[in-house]
Amino acid sequence: MEMHGGGFGGQDSDSSGGLDFHYERGSFRRHEQSIYSDLATGKTAPKKGLLKVLFATKGNRAVFFVMMMCAVLVFAVSILNGGKDRNTVAGLNGTLSAFSFDGSVYASLSLSPSREQDGSPVSLKITFECLNTDGAVASRFEQLLVFDPAAPQDARAVFADYDLAAVTCRAEAGEESCVFECKVLNK
Repeated sequence: MEMHGGGFGGQDSDSSGGLDFHYERGSFRRHEQSIYSDLATGKTAPKKGLLKVLFATKGNRAVFFVMMMCAVLVFAVSILNGGKDRNTVAGLNGTLSAFSFDGSVYASLSLSPSREQDGSPVSLKITFECLNTDGAVASRFEQLLVFDPAAPQDARAVFADYDLAAVTCRAEAGEESCVFECKVLNK
């Protein structure tokens, strides 16, 4: 900023008797960094658009590539893993679900024939176990189910809700067995 006119207490050309400050427009641009002055004068415009900004520098490209690889890895693992609530026994695909409602826990094992299943009825011994918040078995229910692919049905159990956190289900078909696990929802 440049000052013209009289100094402190000096006479100015202005009749008010105060100080006059005059400055040259843009004089502050001489002292600022070139990156900011280029942006202000329009010499370099900021990049517009998400993809242009993401690929503007080598570091941005590397971070974007790492993010995409992590997203693909998480997606692949989630598809391949399937979860503990899904499993296959004796050519039957099963899904375990459990929820609490009105003081009870309702558990259901939904079965459907897989491609390898030959269409004949399968006899299953199904054991439901409810686990409390400490992980100890709070209640157990067993049932025998003859699954007919022509008329599929679900195995169900109802438990009194005493702070039950999870349900496990063991399905046995002769020598073959598998375990399903899920958390109790709507608690």
